Formats: sequence, structure tokens, C-alpha cells
Amino acid sequence: MPSAHDRLGAALILVDGVEAGAIHRSVLERVSEIGARLCCCCALKLGGLPASYASAALRQLGRDLEEVMAFAQAARRTGWVLGDLAAAPGDGPVPVMDTPDGRLWARSAHGFELHGPGGVRQITELPGTPGTAARAPLPQLIAPLAAAAARAELLEVAEPED
Repeated sequence: MPSAHDRLGAALILVDGVEAGAIHRSVLERVSEIGARLCCCCALKLGGLPASYASAALRQLGRDLEEVMAFAQAARRTGWVLGDLAAAPGDGPVPVMDTPDGRLWARSAHGFELHGPGGVRQITELPGTPGTAARAPLPQLIAPLAAAAARAELLEVAEPED
């Protein structure tokens, strides 16, 4: 199974300087978009990477993420999951991963699509990835970031290094 470094659009979550997971940029963009609507300036900062939080800013980020997740829940905002792949595309499709058969994209209305030499086809399963494609509540996609923020003294969200 590919690592976070192999995925398209992945950002790394670092807790106290140690890699704690990955999150798709589209999820961060939705957090930033909702944060802007709610005047949550720490959440808004996640729209541009790298982002770093410590002390008071980290506590404010935690509160901002709670507000963003509550809004996303009330508005029934969703994204898509397929195994451990997760994305929250907005108006346009977002690239998720390159595979031997082509590039995997996520679309808000259609889920995951494979763009390859034979054209475009919607997929529900991906070899080597457990489970099937399904809609997921946006707060579920944000939860790993919120959990990392809750246990960190220093939280960083950054592009993977090559």
C-alpha cells in the first residue's frame, strides 16, 4: 500500500516534530473555507501550507476545529473514503493517487474515478486497498487532525518532502 509520500495532494501532520499521519489537501481546503465563513483565523491558516501552531495558537486551533466540525456536521458536508484514502473535493475534482492503471481522482458528486488509457471509469474498489468507496461525513475526515492538535505541544501541517 502506498505511503503518504506517494499520494497526490497529501499533507503531513507532525506532532512535536514526529510524523503522526497524513491528510488530503482537499480536507484542509474545506476546513479553511468553513473557517473563513466562521471567522476562525487559525483554521483559515490551514489553506496554505506549511502551517504551524504552538501555545495559544494551538489551543485556538482546537476550538476552531470544533466549530468547523460542528458546522460541517450541521450542514451535512461530506467527502469520500476508500480504505485509508480520504478526500473532500470542492467544486472540482482532486487528484488522489497515481496507480499502474492511471490516476485516481475524487469528485464531490461521483466519488472516486480512475483516469487511464481506456478512459474514465468510476471505481468502488482499488486493488491493495481494503473496503469500498463510500461517502463520509466531513467531521470524520477532519477528526485525525483534531486529535493530533489535542495531544500536541507543537502541531505542524506541511507538504511531504521528496
